[in-house]
Amino acid sequence: MNLLPHKIIEYQLYLLQLENYNLRRFWSIFLKSGFTTKQMRQELVWTAKLKAIAFLTAIIALLILAVLGQGIYQATGSILITIIDALINSYILAMIFGALAIISVIIISPLDYILKQKIIKAAKNKIAKHQNLIIIGITGSYGKTTMKEAVAEILAPKYKVLKTEENKNTPLGISQLILDKLNDKTEILIAEMGAYQQGDIKKLCEITKPDIAILTGINESHLERFGSIENTISAKFEVVKYAKENAKIILNADDKLVTENYKQQIGGCPAFVPQSGTTAGEEIFFYSAENNGRCEYKILNQQFLPEGNGQSADILNSLGGIGNIKTPFLGEYIFGDIIAGIIIARELGLTDEQIKQGISRLKPVEHRLQLIKGKNGVLVIDDSYNGNSDGVKEAIKTLANFEDKRKIYVTPGLVETGYKNEEIHFNIGKQLSEAADLVILIKNSATPYIEQGLLENGFNKKNIIWFDSAASAHAGIKDITKKRDVILFQNDWPDNYL
Repeated sequence: MNLLPHKIIEYQLYLLQLENYNLRRFWSIFLKSGFTTKQMRQELVWTAKLKAIAFLTAIIALLILAVLGQGIYQATGSILITIIDALINSYILAMIFGALAIISVIIISPLDYILKQKIIKAAKNKIAKHQNLIIIGITGSYGKTTMKEAVAEILAPKYKVLKTEENKNTPLGISQLILDKLNDKTEILIAEMGAYQQGDIKKLCEITKPDIAILTGINESHLERFGSIENTISAKFEVVKYAKENAKIILNADDKLVTENYKQQIGGCPAFVPQSGTTAGEEIFFYSAENNGRCEYKILNQQFLPEGNGQSADILNSLGGIGNIKTPFLGEYIFGDIIAGIIIARELGLTDEQIKQGISRLKPVEHRLQLIKGKNGVLVIDDSYNGNSDGVKEAIKTLANFEDKRKIYVTPGLVETGYKNEEIHFNIGKQLSEAADLVILIKNSATPYIEQGLLENGFNKKNIIWFDSAASAHAGIKDITKKRDVILFQNDWPDNYL
């Protein structure tokens, strides 16, 4: 904890940026933890917007300080008292700097909106000039980034592919990518599309209207923001509703909320045709990592390779399929992503040889079941970017595959699970009880429910270890691990959550 004024100001601006300048959410976290400081696990990024907010807020604070100082001097006539009062008021203003920053955000919001719309309009105009560009839109509550990487690599042997970078999946982020990197050589643009509320995907489709729309799955991720699972379902299906008229639709057959709702959600689209293989309208294809009957491809002879060296399997269909493949990915979900890539690749004219070449290029995505080999045969699985219940289920299944090692699971739980917080974390505990040998929990509002699920399913309480923070857990893990352990770090609890 650091109570120096400039550190308090920095931390409040950090929280504002973490909340993406959402004033309602920032005000809530400001009242709870904005008057102190903690170690920031991410960097404060001094964007032009944040600089403008900080500068304007500083001016507001100085004006307040000047007015107060003048009033004290007029009342007392003492320079010493005025200086002492100014020092006290400066500290108070530092403590409430975040509240003043809200005023600054409101003041600059019209200009901010105009500048954003200018960038978005320029991106739309640039896209319109690339009439032969194939656009692939990907959204879902989970699995977007890995799907994006898999599809991009599988298509790369034939096409020049441009994809959105990291987690830049907002209208401004995608527009900036288009302006900076889209050129005449680009043949395919893959856009990862994020959403926090209904209408977000629609806005993204207005910029990058998909020729191919992929929905990876739907769950309670960001339920706190969406308000209900029905809102989440409607929001995610916007990638289909607002795709191009003759778009190809790729859906996850393993996701219950997708399969139960797709006909209702997209049945009202003017161009919708409910079966694939038609000559007009949208075509629906399904991929699966669990050999779901809706998917034409099957996964056979699947093997988890020793020491976390990945997996192998045969991917076949009635025409023979692709045959045997090997991948360094640990999660079984990757076979579903590969099948989605195969479906798209064949629709776009790639040969089996080109598809196999693309599959061979696949590499695990950082912080998503990423294997790191440590000392003394210790294996570390970094799953810190996984923040949803389906991803947790996959992570636990992956950990269970290491049969000859002591299995340690480290987690702070999940954020933004709304009214399902207790249910989701209790179920995580039940799942963990059957896979982990040792569970390390970070103290917060979610993890007590994980402990409850563990204990009620027969897990030994002695094998549950608590830490006050992620930093202390990471520091203490070296005293817990033994030779040839496997440790899975699941999710990172952001600083703007309690």
